Amino acid sequence: MIHFPNEHLDLEYLDTRETVAEACARAGHPLDLVCGGTGRCGQCKILIKNHGITLEVLACQYPVFDEMEILTDAEAHQQILDRHVDFDPLRLDPPVRCFPVSFESLNLQNANAFLGSINAVLPIDLTCGEPDILIAGFEAVRKNPVPIVDVIAAVYETDPSAFIARTGTLLGVTPEIGGIPEYGAAFDVGTTTVVGYLYNLESGDLYATASSKNRQAAYGADVISRIAAAEDGKLAALNDAICETLANLIQELCQKAGALKARQIISVVCCGNTTMLHLLAGVSPKSLGTAPFVSQIDAPIEGPASRWHLDLHPAAQLTLLPPIASYIGSDTSALLAALPRQNETRLVIDLGTNAEIAVGQNGHYTVCSAPCGPALEGDGLTMGMRAAEGAIEKTSYDPGTKQFHCQMIGDPPATGLCGSGVIDTIAALLDSGLLKPDGSFISDEAAAAHPNGTRLTRSGKIRQFVLLTAEENGGADAIVLTQKDIRAIQLAKAAIQTAVDLLLKAAGVSLANIDTIYLAGAFGNYISIPSAQKIGLLPTGQMKIVPVGNGAGSGAIHCLLSLDAKKQTEGMAMQCNVINLTNDTDFNTHLVANTTLSPQ
Repeated sequence: MIHFPNEHLDLEYLDTRETVAEACARAGHPLDLVCGGTGRCGQCKILIKNHGITLEVLACQYPVFDEMEILTDAEAHQQILDRHVDFDPLRLDPPVRCFPVSFESLNLQNANAFLGSINAVLPIDLTCGEPDILIAGFEAVRKNPVPIVDVIAAVYETDPSAFIARTGTLLGVTPEIGGIPEYGAAFDVGTTTVVGYLYNLESGDLYATASSKNRQAAYGADVISRIAAAEDGKLAALNDAICETLANLIQELCQKAGALKARQIISVVCCGNTTMLHLLAGVSPKSLGTAPFVSQIDAPIEGPASRWHLDLHPAAQLTLLPPIASYIGSDTSALLAALPRQNETRLVIDLGTNAEIAVGQNGHYTVCSAPCGPALEGDGLTMGMRAAEGAIEKTSYDPGTKQFHCQMIGDPPATGLCGSGVIDTIAALLDSGLLKPDGSFISDEAAAAHPNGTRLTRSGKIRQFVLLTAEENGGADAIVLTQKDIRAIQLAKAAIQTAVDLLLKAAGVSLANIDTIYLAGAFGNYISIPSAQKIGLLPTGQMKIVPVGNGAGSGAIHCLLSLDAKKQTEGMAMQCNVINLTNDTDFNTHLVANTTLSPQ
């Protein structure tokens, strides 16, 4: 066992390949792995006790041992947990389950008797929509008799009343070989990044998390370019790319979980924006790129995981959660369904390559989408990069010393700026007076009299700010932010602010009436809220601002583990009023006005 004495919790010991950080995550106390668990940032130090000896170790690198004590700091964990929504309690009731059955209890006279004997020992009544599934299971069990036979079923409920039997559909019957198939994976399929989570469906325990770049990036950075690529005959290639991304992430998840095999995974749930759902389903997204912008998907898509070239349990099921509208995907419906049910007026902003925004009152939402591009995540900028080792993630300006300060992920030298670092740098430039609210640098004449004026240089005809000179960066390349980079951020910021303005107007809600802003997305979780407010990316006021991390991923996890959550997410479209910003005649006027870098 692994012991967490400060949490009064004991956890099953799995394997020495599991790290302390992974054990903490499995225990429900994830650590802040700024460098992605590479051991470079040193921010996950934690005390452990092994054989009576107390050590301070890097949680992301140090392996667990049987009977180890992990001395979590309750206050530190609270700071981390405060960055996530305290979601409503989840009733563990997975839509896809494995029911182990004793071989001796089965009737092998014929397929019908076989199904009858299965139902006789199960807590639910199964039907078989496809006879081939039953016959294949019947033959497999006859040819390979083992003590335990696994019955995989999609569970549904005709009535929540305890007096009516629960029912389900048979997905497969297999002899149990090499571990109980009781695991599932949830994925948030983003345009830029795909994030995966591996769970035990019976216990609800998190076993591993992993993320990677969406391999479709080779066909364009945003949904518009992906739609164009699909129309250009690359639909199959785009489908293959995302299937490969999922397959590789599943392999990584299993490796992180220790001895777990992909064959033990019986359920996969995916959410994503509407374009990603089309490409994952192999459906042409052409209708999303031309008026009237209609989604071809308006219901869940479910089928054998093998259809997506995933080598899992033979009966594994994959579910694509349905979108709300053409540019409001199931990442939004999953997020909204997972948020706590509170009596409040809320603004939900999911920051990513495409920003989804919602205003909620009494369980009903007005929603829209704002295509802001990948600039806020660092992509497409001169020295932009993902939040990885070498990225500058924080920047500030000290008006007393007239100096800029920056913090990077990992050890020097810096190699670029991630999204949060870019926002901080622009806010710091405004504080220093080197940047004007219209987004332009001060004149050469004004720079000559400024204490940091020498940091404004030119690369050809483009002006730029030198955050770190080559000398300050240990002899490596200087780190710069160009005028063109700032313009890209201005456009992204203006798109989001305009969407918020018009959405509030459509919902009949003023900014002053908002009780809570839920800020979703990986970028939204690490952004400096004061910096975002200074440049006008986020509103100011008396409302609470609550970063919820990957809220869409949390929603997909809920759908993996709870039938009720899945039904609620699938019905979210009925609770949403969708606003199409392209039809609003005030959009361009607001967009131009909102390029100004000043607080709202």
